Amino acid sequence: NEAQGQFFQKEGIIGYVASEKGVCHANTLLHELMHAIIYQWNIELDEKKEENLVNTLSNGLTTIFVDNPDLMDYLKTKIKEG
Repeated sequence: NEAQGQFFQKEGIIGYVASEKGVCHANTLLHELMHAIIYQWNIELDEKKEENLVNTLSNGLTTIFVDNPDLMDYLKTKIKEG
């Protein structure tokens, strides 16, 4: 298929196309992380609803990170505070 990434439930890993770069790659990773979260926390959605939710959230988070380039460093600082 033409997918740039995929969450493999059984293995608990995310696979991705190595040639994808930049913001598109970041968006793909966020997208697959959302699928992993849905799986891990047993959120029951049909396939179409899950894909819609994952697309919306990953696109939204990607936009937030692009529009706020210092946010990731800020979050890392807060995480290290414990």
